[in-house]
Amino acid sequence: MSGPTNESESPTPVVSVIVPIGGVDQFLPAQLDALADQTFDLPWQLVLSMNQPGSTTDPVVVGHRLHPMATLLVIDSSSERSAAHARNAGAEAATADLLAFCDADDVVEPTWLAAIVDALSDHDVVGGYLDEHRLSPPGQDRWRPPATPDELPSYLGHRYPVSANMAARRESFTEVNGFVEGLTRCEDIAFGWSLADAGIELGYAPEAVVHYRHRPGLLTMIRQHHYYGIGMTEVIERQGLPGGIAPSGLLAANKQRVTQRSVIHILRRGAIASGRLRGLVQERLTRRDSGKPPR
Repeated sequence: MSGPTNESESPTPVVSVIVPIGGVDQFLPAQLDALADQTFDLPWQLVLSMNQPGSTTDPVVVGHRLHPMATLLVIDSSSERSAAHARNAGAEAATADLLAFCDADDVVEPTWLAAIVDALSDHDVVGGYLDEHRLSPPGQDRWRPPATPDELPSYLGHRYPVSANMAARRESFTEVNGFVEGLTRCEDIAFGWSLADAGIELGYAPEAVVHYRHRPGLLTMIRQHHYYGIGMTEVIERQGLPGGIAPSGLLAANKQRVTQRSVIHILRRGAIASGRLRGLVQERLTRRDSGKPPR
C-alpha cells in the first residue's frame, strides 16, 4: 500500500490530512492548490489515497506543489473501490495522531486546517461547515436542504460529521473502527452513530470551511439521492440506531429543513423514499437467504 513520498528526515506531523481520490480529474488540481495554500504553520502530512488502479504515479498527484510545512504520502487503496475504504486505508497509513478528512473535488478555505485542528483541542471528533454556494451549479442552490444547517447534520435525530469535512483523534477513529465499508452510501451517518454508541464526543467547527461541490443536473441529483436512500436503510438494518433504539416505522422520514418547497423537493424526497424501499427489500432478502432474523 506504499507509494511515492518525500517524508525522509521530516519532523513528526501534527496532523495528517487524508484525501480519498477516486480518479484524477479536472477538479483535483484546485483542491491540491487550496491545500498548498493553508495558513497552518506546523508540520503536517498530506495523504493522497488513490482508489483507482495505476494512479499513484500520475504527474498531477506527485508533481503538484506542496505546502512548505507539509510532507506527501501517496498510497494505493484500489484493492476495494469505495471512498470509505480509501479513507480507512489513508488513516491506517497516516503517521499523525490527528486525522483530518476532505474530498478531492471540493475546495478547502486557506484557514480550514488550522481551524479544524484547533477544534480538536476541545472535542474528540469534529465536523466543519460546508459552503454550498461558491461551487454550486447555477440555479441549484435550493434543490437540497443545507448540508450543515448552522450545525452538524442529523439523521433520525442523531448527529454525524460529513466525511468531506471532518477530523478525529486517532484513538477515537480507531475505537469505532473508522468508516463502515460495504455500504452503498451514508458511511458518515454510520460513523456518527458509532461515535454515539461509543460515547465519543462530537463537536461542530463552523470556522473550518470547505466549499462543497454538487454535480450538475436534476437526474444526477435524483440518482444520487436514490442511492442515499439505499445507504440509509443499510445503516439502519445493519447497525441499528444509537442505543439500539428502533426507528418509528420501517421508512421513517428525516425532518430536514428546506428553504423552498417545490416539485424538485418532492422529486428529491421521492428518490430517497424509493431508495429506502429498495434498500429494505434487498436487506431483508439478504437476511432471509443467510438465515438471519430480521432486525
